[in-house]
Amino acid sequence: MNKFFKHIFIFFLIVNCGYQPIFSGKKVNFAIDNLTYDKNNEIDSAINNNLKNYKSLENKDKILDLEISSKINKVTTSLDDRGDPKSFRLELEIKTTFKKDNKLLNEKSFFKSHDYNNSTNKFDLKKYENSVKENLIGKITEEIIVYILSL
Repeated sequence: MNKFFKHIFIFFLIVNCGYQPIFSGKKVNFAIDNLTYDKNNEIDSAINNNLKNYKSLENKDKILDLEISSKINKVTTSLDDRGDPKSFRLELEIKTTFKKDNKLLNEKSFFKSHDYNNSTNKFDLKKYENSVKENLIGKITEEIIVYILSL
């Protein structure tokens, strides 16, 4: 019975505290007008898809231009006794340039990496690498949004 009241108390506390998700997109005061890329690859298109909700220019205080340069590396971190790769590191670096009214506002680099073990099934390994790549892109996109909100 005591746990029941504790759960009810926590529920009312959370409901009444005014919690709102950060990335709800309803009350952001910025928009991305021009989004340009160094290369046109799958990383850039994934970032573009993640930022498309912020391209609406209606009723926004800050309208920014964003230039993005991306680089991904797959590094072998360890080898087994025969010299075959045992583990890898997938590194993703996104360099961004923020401009407002064609004037440089700021430049920032975002970096994420993930370590993982090799697999004998190369199809599953490639599928896993693509999943990791999507997760890293999503995390960096969130960091870009938080950084723009702090400008």
